Amino acid sequence: MADLTRLSGAHAILLAIQLCAKGNNTSSFPQLHAQFTSTLTTERLLRIILTFLPESTEPGVYVSTVQALVDGSGSSSEIRDVDISPLKDLSEAAARKRVRKIRLLPLRYPGDEDSRESTDLLVQFLIHRAHRIDSETSLQPLILDLLLPFYQRSPTLRTWLVSCLLPLLRLNYEYYPDQDKSCSVDALESLDDQTATNIFLSMSGTRKNETDLIKNLRGLIGPWMYGSNRPGRQRFSQVSHRNSFPLSQDKVHLQGIETGWEHVNEWLLSRSLVDPEAVVSAFVNWDGPEDIDLGGYVDEQDKLSSGQSKQLHHRYGQTGLAVIYESPEVPLDGSIRILDRVSSLLGLDESLFITPNNAVLPSVDFDPSQIQSASRATLFQNALLLPTNPLTYPSASSISFLSGLLLSLRILKALERPIPCRTATNFCLHSNEDMQLFELRSVMASLANESKSGRDWRMVRQQLLWLRDWKSEMDRSSKSNASCHGLFWRIPQDIIEAEIMKVLLEVREYDLAVDIYLSSSSALNPAQVEDAVRDSIFAAYDNASNGNKTRGKMQRAYEILQAFQPHFPDSSSMKQVQALISATHALSFYSLTLQHGVPFQPVSIRVHSDPLSLIEKVLDQTPKSYTKLDDLLDISRNLVLAGFPPRPANDTDSHSHYTRRPVLTQDDALLTAERRIMSLAISSALSSNDFGTAYSYILTRLTPPSSPPSTVTHPSALKDDITWRAVYNAGRYRPTTTPSTPPTLHTQITNLTQRMELLSLSLILASTPDPLPEILGAWRRADEELSLLRARESEAEDLWDTKGDNNTTAPSLLPGGFSVLDTEQDAFETKQQHARRAQRAAHHNRLDSGEAPMGLFEVARGAARALHKNVNSFPLRGPTFPASTSLSSSISVVEHEHEHEGDSADEDSETGRVRKRDVVSNMVTGGLASGIGWVLGAQPVNMNNK
Repeated sequence: MADLTRLSGAHAILLAIQLCAKGNNTSSFPQLHAQFTSTLTTERLLRIILTFLPESTEPGVYVSTVQALVDGSGSSSEIRDVDISPLKDLSEAAARKRVRKIRLLPLRYPGDEDSRESTDLLVQFLIHRAHRIDSETSLQPLILDLLLPFYQRSPTLRTWLVSCLLPLLRLNYEYYPDQDKSCSVDALESLDDQTATNIFLSMSGTRKNETDLIKNLRGLIGPWMYGSNRPGRQRFSQVSHRNSFPLSQDKVHLQGIETGWEHVNEWLLSRSLVDPEAVVSAFVNWDGPEDIDLGGYVDEQDKLSSGQSKQLHHRYGQTGLAVIYESPEVPLDGSIRILDRVSSLLGLDESLFITPNNAVLPSVDFDPSQIQSASRATLFQNALLLPTNPLTYPSASSISFLSGLLLSLRILKALERPIPCRTATNFCLHSNEDMQLFELRSVMASLANESKSGRDWRMVRQQLLWLRDWKSEMDRSSKSNASCHGLFWRIPQDIIEAEIMKVLLEVREYDLAVDIYLSSSSALNPAQVEDAVRDSIFAAYDNASNGNKTRGKMQRAYEILQAFQPHFPDSSSMKQVQALISATHALSFYSLTLQHGVPFQPVSIRVHSDPLSLIEKVLDQTPKSYTKLDDLLDISRNLVLAGFPPRPANDTDSHSHYTRRPVLTQDDALLTAERRIMSLAISSALSSNDFGTAYSYILTRLTPPSSPPSTVTHPSALKDDITWRAVYNAGRYRPTTTPSTPPTLHTQITNLTQRMELLSLSLILASTPDPLPEILGAWRRADEELSLLRARESEAEDLWDTKGDNNTTAPSLLPGGFSVLDTEQDAFETKQQHARRAQRAAHHNRLDSGEAPMGLFEVARGAARALHKNVNSFPLRGPTFPASTSLSSSISVVEHEHEHEGDSADEDSETGRVRKRDVVSNMVTGGLASGIGWVLGAQPVNMNNK
C-alpha cells in the first residue's frame, strides 16, 4: 500500500486524473480530498470527474463519490486500494509541468441560465455532466440515473429534471422511439415556449391516433410548462417576442407558465381547422393545465397556485368555446361535447341548455345585452382568445348563448340545412330582417327538396318556431317574459307561420295545413292564410314545365286550389287562380313555341304583357286551330277572369305597361277579348283560304239582331274597333292560291255576293263614321265586279238561247248532224241553262217585288246608322254642295221603304218597282256623290245633267 503522505499536491492531482481515466476507481476521491484539502478541493475534484471520467460510465459508479464529496464524508479504509506506482518515479517538477498543461472543464455549463445565480456546486456539476453525457453518448437514460439521487436536494435541479430531461426521455424513448433523429438536451434548451409547443404537439399528427395529442399534452407539454419560470426559458421567450409581434395588451400581464399555456391554447385553436377529431377528443378527455404527468417528481404543494389554476382553466375553457366558433370542420356533436365539458370544468352546468334530442326544446334564458355587444370582429381568429371577448370568455351568458346556437344547428341539420357555428352567430347577431327571412326561406327550400316520408311535420313546425325565439311551446303560448334571443328573432311570428304553411303545402300536407291554420287558435288570420295559399299556388305554377293540371307542379297547384277553395268561396283571388289554371290547362293541348324556340311554359302567361297574344301564336302555329273557336274563346275568357285584361288593338308599344291604360270593367274586358279572338280566328281561317268558315263565324256570331234603327244599340258602350275590321277584311277576301279547277260564274257570283253582304255588315258594325269611305269604296268596287259578272252570265244565257232557237229551226241536222258526245254535252248544257233561267227568273221576280240587289239596302242602312251615331263628325251637307239632297234623308227613305216592303208586296206594278230601285240608285250614284260619293266614283247629278 502506498503512503499518500509522500505525494505532493501536483502528484495528487495527477493521481485523481489517472483514477478518473480508468473509470472505476473514483471512490478514493473522498480520501484524496481529505488528504489534500487545499489542492484537491471539492470543486476541483468535480471538475476532474467532469473532464476525465468517460461519459459512458454508469452513474452508479461515481454517484456515491460525488455525494460524499458534496456532503464532506468519506472512508479512510479505501486508501489502501490506491495504486500510486505510476507516479513514484515522477519528479516534482515534471508533475508540476504536467499539471500546468491540464485544462479542466468549468463546473458550470456554458450558457446555463439556471445555475448562473446558483452557488451550488452539485447543481452546476450535474447539469454540466448531463449535457456532456447527452452530447457525447446520447444516452439520456444515464442522465436520469445521475440526477435521481440528487433532484430532491435542489428545486433548480428538480425543475430541470422535470421540464427538460423528462420530456426528452418520453419523446425519444417512450412516445416516439421510431423517429429517425432524436432530440438533444441542447436543442431542447434552445427552444422558447411557442416553438417547443409546436414541436411536441405536432408530433401527434404523425400517427392517426387521437390519444397521441392527449398523451403529449399530459406527458410533454405539462412537464415542459413546469419549467416556464426558469431564467433561461424566460430569456428565450423574451427574445422570441421581440423578434415577432409584440404582446397584445391582454397578454402583457401574463407571465411564465400562463404565457406558455397561451401558446398551447392558440395551437389547439389552429389545429382544430385541420384535425378536428383530435382536438375534440383532447377537450373531452383532458382536464386542462392541471391534468399533467410530471412523473411523480413534484409534490402536490409544488404545483400551481389556486389563482393560477383558476385563470388557466378559464383560458382553457375559452379555447374550447373558440374552437366551436372557429372551426367549421368540428362536427356538431363534437361541439356539443366540448361545450358540455367546458361548462362542467368551470362549474357552469346550470347555464347549459343542451338536451339529448330535438324532441324536448327548452327555453334558453340569459341576459342578451352582453352578447349583443359583440361585433363581427369578435369572431376573427386573433380575437377569439381575448379575455374581453363576450362570446368566448366563459360566463353564464356565453355558455347559454352557445347552447342555443348549437341546439339551433342541430335542428337545422335535421331539417337538411347544416351551417357552421360562425355563420349562424353572424346571422343571429348582425343580420337584418330581410337577411334572416332569406335564410329562413332557404331552410324551407332545403326541407321541401329533401322531404322524407314519415316526417312529423307538427314537430317540424315547433322546431321552426323555436328557432325564432328559443322558447319552449309552453312559454310561447303563455307569452312568457323570459329573455330569449333566437336565430330568426327579427322576423315576426306571423311571417314565419306563413312560410311554414307554404312548405306544408309544397310537401302536400294539405289536411295538416287546414287543421293548423284554419282553426280558431291559428296564428294567422284568414287574409294571411289566403295570401300564403295564393303564393304557394303561384310558386308551383311558375315552376311547372307543362300546363296540364294532371302533371307535375301544375298538379300540385291545382291540388292546393282544390284543398282551400271551399274555405274561401267568395274569394276573388281564388276565382282568378281557378280561371288561370283552366286557361293554362286548355292551352297545354296546343303546340306553342315562343321566341327563339323556347317552348311554352305556364309562367309565360304570368310574365307576358299581353297573354291573349298567345292565342294568336296558337292560331299561327297550329293548323286548323281556328276551327276550335269555342275552346279558344273559353281560354280568352279565363285569361280575362284571371286578371289579364286585353291590350287595346292599336297598342303596339312594347313598353306600354309603363303607361297608364284605361281601366276596363270585367264585362268590357270579356267582350273585348271575345271580339279579339273572333277576329284572330276569322283572320286565321282566311289565311288558310277557308272563306266558308270565316263567313259562317261572321253570320252566326257577329251579325247583330234585326231591330228598328232607333233601337239598335251595341251590347256595350265600349268602342269596337275590332269586329268591323274583321268583317271588313273578310269582305275584301280574295283567295291567295289558284284552284286547280277554275270557279264557274255562278260560284264567283255567289262568293262576291257573300263578300258584299259582309261589307254591308261591316258598315253596320262600324262604331264611328271614319271607316265609311273605305267600306263604301270596297262595296262599290264589289258591286261593279258583280255587275260585270251578271252581264257575262246574261250574255252566256242569251247565247245559249240563240243556239237553242237555231237548233229548233234546223231539225234536218238532228238525225246525223251531231255525234253522241255532242248530244250528251248539249243535254248537260241544256240542264245548266235551264237552272240559270230559273235563277234569273227568280231574280227578276225579286226585282219585280221591289227588292234591291243583295246588300244594297244593307249598305244604305249601315251608312245611316253610322251617320246617326255622330252627325257632327261626318256632315253630309255643307256649303260645297248646297243643291244636293241630304244623304241621310235619302237613306232614311230607303230604310223606310225597305221596312215597309211587306206592305207594298202586293204592288207589282212596274212603276212601284222602278221607284224603289231608283231610290237606291240615286243614293249610291247620286245622293252620295254630293257627300261621300266621290269614294264610290260617282259623278254629281248636276254634272251628269250637263
